[in-house]
Amino acid sequence: MTARLPILLSLAAAAGPAMAQTMLDQEQRLIEVHSLLVALSPVGAPAPYRAGEASLGLEVVTIPTIDGTTGGKRQITASDRTRVFPRPRLAIGLPAPEGFRAFAGLAYIPPLEIRGVSSHLGGLEAGIAWLPAPGLALGARGHLAYAESRSPVTDPATRDTLRTFDLGADLAAGYRVEHALGSATPYAGIGVMRVAGDFRVSSDGEVLRSRTTELALHAGVRLLARQRVELVAELEAVPGRLVHPSFRIAWAPDWGMGP
Repeated sequence: MTARLPILLSLAAAAGPAMAQTMLDQEQRLIEVHSLLVALSPVGAPAPYRAGEASLGLEVVTIPTIDGTTGGKRQITASDRTRVFPRPRLAIGLPAPEGFRAFAGLAYIPPLEIRGVSSHLGGLEAGIAWLPAPGLALGARGHLAYAESRSPVTDPATRDTLRTFDLGADLAAGYRVEHALGSATPYAGIGVMRVAGDFRVSSDGEVLRSRTTELALHAGVRLLARQRVELVAELEAVPGRLVHPSFRIAWAPDWGMGP
């Protein structure tokens, strides 16, 4: 069974594209990939903030190369216009019982257009972590996000619209290691997302809809300097759909609301 595992994982990763035989399947694949990119993935260790600690920063989400072929025609995709998009994100630690940490957060992207592409996004998240041993955290998180993205998909002269709503939860584990300059926390987790995407073609008003539930895996490392600078690098994988890294740089003040 162990020898077969790499083969099974390869088949699972290829299952999504292999099943996209019809033009409708291919169009729904594009909707799903773009919707998953704007979903509010963790980009951080499980509930790392004590009550009163905060994180105010910028998340950089990378966009992998997206094949826009549908029915023999190549649609314009997000990766044709930009390979990253920035997302301001705020998190704050909340009071929690002894041996636990909790936090809440939000993300927002204003509707600014760059190279013909804009995404107006709002997202919320909340999580709690159990600290069973020094440095170890086992966490759970829930999240939701809504985004309205406009871009020239079907034709360079148009501004087609993708409305996305995602709802999900994930479990993660992290281990913090203290050092002279601060701390490092490697972490990994697994989650599930329910993603709804509605794509409207501006030229004729046609609306294509996609509803999908996807498994998501993530792993990364969080660095916190003693000067309260937070750096995070994370890799996320949605089997059969996409693999992409994200990064975060933030100021992490401590407002002294708790121990």
